[in-house]
Amino acid sequence: MTRRFAVGHNPDRDGMPSVAGMWKGKRCDNPGGGLVSSVADQLRAARFHLGDGLGEGGERILPAGLPSRMREPSAELRGSTLGDAFGIGWFLRDVDGVRTVGHGGSADGQFSELLTVPGHDFAVVSPANHANGYLFNQAVVRWALEHCLGVVDRDPEPLPYDPARAPELAGRYGNDATTLVIAAGGAGLTLEAGIKPEIRAASESEMPADHPAESMGLLPGDGDEYIVTGGGLKGQRGFFTRDAGGAVVGVDLAGRLFGRVPAASM
Repeated sequence: MTRRFAVGHNPDRDGMPSVAGMWKGKRCDNPGGGLVSSVADQLRAARFHLGDGLGEGGERILPAGLPSRMREPSAELRGSTLGDAFGIGWFLRDVDGVRTVGHGGSADGQFSELLTVPGHDFAVVSPANHANGYLFNQAVVRWALEHCLGVVDRDPEPLPYDPARAPELAGRYGNDATTLVIAAGGAGLTLEAGIKPEIRAASESEMPADHPAESMGLLPGDGDEYIVTGGGLKGQRGFFTRDAGGAVVGVDLAGRLFGRVPAASM
């Protein structure tokens, strides 16, 4: 039997959707997204976990209590969009006073989101085959939480722009494949994210599009946390890291650390 799936799409130079050249990387990339799954399959998996590891026929597949143990925090997360903590295979986050348990996925031009609410025996799945699918999935999941459970999920409000604080944050940050540029202007801070030109040039396959500069703002508190407030990364949270002397030496985005590039190397 032939099985089909929706191919990913990325914006072309004119901003119009264009079919992605590939949906996944080589076999070595499988741990980062090597499976194709339907909405029905994901809801079936959610039912299995919410049902304490019982099969669809009521037979026990996992030991009693094991699925709930997977939802216990094993590591705290700081300033993360993904969650407040990580269990075993699950991101844990409290939304409007309710514990949610989920895990999303992505490939070239494709995004998916699976979120469960164990306390309400509830699950929602949202897939999208576009580079901006993250925002679509977020809107769908938030709508479902509010209209089905009365649980409201909102982004935290950033602080007003502080031009005196901005210069110590502005600069170029990078890791082995990606560069972030944080700039300070009259209207506020912006964040730009792009794959390094040499990495893109050496790739044998199509790579995701870069993210142009979009607005960002610092969050209340003393943790140097921020949130992106515009563009395809809207809602993404992260934080700045400092050395022992208090100087900003790195920035976190989507759980990845980008070290500060010295001005002489820019």
